[in-house]
Amino acid sequence: MTKSIYILLSLLISGNVFCQTSIISESDIPKLDSIIKHLEKNYSQSETPNFYSLPQTSASYFEIITKVPNKFLTELKKSDNIEQLKNKFKGLQVDKDLLIIKNAYSNYKKEKKLQIKSFEIGKSQRHIIDSQNYDIQFFLNEKQNTRMYFSVYQEKWGKHKESTIIKGFYLNDDFKLIAIPKQLSDWINYTDLIVKPETSIFYDNDDKSNEFKPYKRTIIDSLVNYYELKTNKPPYRKEQDYIARRNELNEWQSKKEKFADSLYANDRNFKNLLLEALDYAEINKVSNGDLEDFTAQLISEKRALELMRQNRQVGTCSFDNGPIIQQKRIASLASKTQNWNVFIKSFLNIMNDNVSRNANSNIASNARKTYIEELAKLDIDIDKILLGSNVRIADTMRNHYFSDGSKIAKAYANLNSDKQEYFENTVFEIIKDKEIDAFNKLHFYNTLKNYQYFVKDSIERIQLEKDIENLIPFLPKEIKSRIENPNKQLYDLLYREKQTLDNFDIKSSIIANIYSYSFDGDCWQAELIDKNSDGRIIYDLTMAIGEEITPLQNFIDKKNELKSRVEQHSFLQQIINDNRENKVYIKFTTDKSFVNNRNRVTEDMPKELVDELDFENAISLYVSFPKRKYVRFVLLNNRNLLMLGIPKDFELPGYKFEDLMTKEEKSFLSTSYKSFKLFDEKGKMLN
Repeated sequence: MTKSIYILLSLLISGNVFCQTSIISESDIPKLDSIIKHLEKNYSQSETPNFYSLPQTSASYFEIITKVPNKFLTELKKSDNIEQLKNKFKGLQVDKDLLIIKNAYSNYKKEKKLQIKSFEIGKSQRHIIDSQNYDIQFFLNEKQNTRMYFSVYQEKWGKHKESTIIKGFYLNDDFKLIAIPKQLSDWINYTDLIVKPETSIFYDNDDKSNEFKPYKRTIIDSLVNYYELKTNKPPYRKEQDYIARRNELNEWQSKKEKFADSLYANDRNFKNLLLEALDYAEINKVSNGDLEDFTAQLISEKRALELMRQNRQVGTCSFDNGPIIQQKRIASLASKTQNWNVFIKSFLNIMNDNVSRNANSNIASNARKTYIEELAKLDIDIDKILLGSNVRIADTMRNHYFSDGSKIAKAYANLNSDKQEYFENTVFEIIKDKEIDAFNKLHFYNTLKNYQYFVKDSIERIQLEKDIENLIPFLPKEIKSRIENPNKQLYDLLYREKQTLDNFDIKSSIIANIYSYSFDGDCWQAELIDKNSDGRIIYDLTMAIGEEITPLQNFIDKKNELKSRVEQHSFLQQIINDNRENKVYIKFTTDKSFVNNRNRVTEDMPKELVDELDFENAISLYVSFPKRKYVRFVLLNNRNLLMLGIPKDFELPGYKFEDLMTKEEKSFLSTSYKSFKLFDEKGKMLN
């Protein structure tokens, strides 16, 4: 990635460098503290309500793709337990002993829906059934004391459109609401009374800002155009690159206050346009960022705040910082005008990166600040706010503000050592407390893991790792079992082949729907290493899941041949043994090693080379080198070795990068290099 791309991404994430860096002015703190004092008086006189956890229980997940759905459903409803079904249906996927929750919600059409889901723990994937997608059926067999929720549907397209998919949860017990202990309930009550979660920041509660509306020019456009003309906004030039253009505009924007003051005082046309535009905006409930800035600076901060609340910004992508900048401006104006309800809700939205965007990513979100240090300047019980908004509770008669656990973690990582110590000890106690429900234990455990990630001190991170490990015995078995055995889901799936699987160390595993170089669709994946080996040969398996689950035995039948061909290839061994850190990954997909899925291997290859080579019985593999470098190879049946993509400046014994690279491909974010060089067993280049 080039230096300019790094700069571009940092600019996208950081937003306008000239927007205000702080939210709360020192002069506004006493007034805000006075409001807090009044709210805390109400809190001290209030009675803490009873709060309850989300409905939760333990269950086994099941899924089957079948052409005889009625047969399976009949057996499902008369079964005594999930084990009976496993023995009767070889294609049945089962993931046992899960923590699941039930969540009733309303969708954007105000329709009542039901969602039941488990959680991603370790390498175990989550499972969901949601009536938004397919009807959920409930079946209770009182005689056998069995209960289950499941969906039955057919794909409209894809590999299984001729089959029926049945998936659901086989409950071990009824869903239960568990009382939230007194201390946590007190935090929740404090949060609700201080934050006033029912407050709407924007007046378009249904978030209609994404709807397409034909644009109509107004007096607001005339105001902006006049301002740009009078202040000599730099014109766009085709030859100018993005970064230069951004810097030029930032320089112009940095003088906005000075320009606006001067125009308002000395230019009657500008002043009249501003007043007319403000009247128009207030009557028609529309707004514009420039109008808001001019109004706040020159006319009225309260009126500017009302304009902003009419003008919800929606981010175009995860790196679009516009919505966060807008919420910062709202929070700042709300603090100046002592609009506490809007201020605190908007501030927490900033901390949680809780804004409207068409897409989100962890990379962009983690780059944003929480601004928690500013909130800590107020005379507010910040621990109750942070921890109270992190507790997960069932629906109540009043609204509640829920924070993102990872943002709570990041906030505490940015607070002082006393606050950090309080947070750590409090979360330790929550996880150890037998009265806390399983889901909140999991949620606070994940918050603590995120906190460990954000803590800056490396020694402290190491100590936290030990502390977190010591908490595992206090977690419910549904959670603990997946932390202690990260590959539990794979073992549950391949329970018939457990003995064979035990011959390997499992480096990683996942069961998911993937779109990769060698396979598209539902599958189980695992990286396996022979036990008692040096660990330098890793078997990288991708095995299809359809009406049948591809067994591990498919690979076992061909393992010795694949391993032998790799070990006996002298040039390949020379490459692998060039550095003790090098490792070779032998790919295997369902029933063979080399798969040219959708021609992804050969699509960039010279046609004459493709026509010349025979890929029958070839071995697909890649070698990992130090510094996270990987090179893919195809070992042909005639013992020739074809090299595919290579990293920049990569070399082989006897060959420089320039000898190996035949094609360079540039994209927006990176440059890739193709080799397509062919070597014989002794390392002689053949093309």
